Amino acid sequence: MAGKKSLEKKDIPMIQTVTPLDHHRLHIEFGSGSILELNMENRLGTNRYYDLNNDTVFRSAVTDGAKIIFDMNPKYELDIFPREAMSMALKAPGEAMCILQVLPLEKDRLRLDLKSGSILLLNMENWLPAIRYHPLQEPETLQSVSTDGENLFFGPILKIDPEELTNLALKIPPAIKEEL
Repeated sequence: MAGKKSLEKKDIPMIQTVTPLDHHRLHIEFGSGSILELNMENRLGTNRYYDLNNDTVFRSAVTDGAKIIFDMNPKYELDIFPREAMSMALKAPGEAMCILQVLPLEKDRLRLDLKSGSILLLNMENWLPAIRYHPLQEPETLQSVSTDGENLFFGPILKIDPEELTNLALKIPPAIKEEL
């Protein structure tokens, strides 16, 4: 069940919704329009996430817009912040970061299949008016996306490193902020 606690701010929350899925996956919709399907199975053996082996605890996931919250018991909650979720998606425990493949999709979106078992649907649509990403408005440039396992390349025109990728997935694009 999708969960969301009430927000006190009128800003767009960094996390719009979180929905627990089968096989210890979380469907996370960010305020940027990007979506992360976070594979948590590779984290369940760690002290921090061990309690998520309990399906009731795992399915208690909700968001207050700033973080994902699991209701562990009355004494404490387990939180996952957006940057932490992206970090877990980009790098499995004990592994180097690895983008297995990147596929261009409709409506200026990219699908990144990650070695961690996670999937990122990166929404570039509202970033395209920005000077840095303006060349991607040309369909052939966006379609030319490739990866070396760590970075995204759009021919010789643009390189996006892991930090920039995280920012694109999490930050609210200027085009959306202007609409508010």
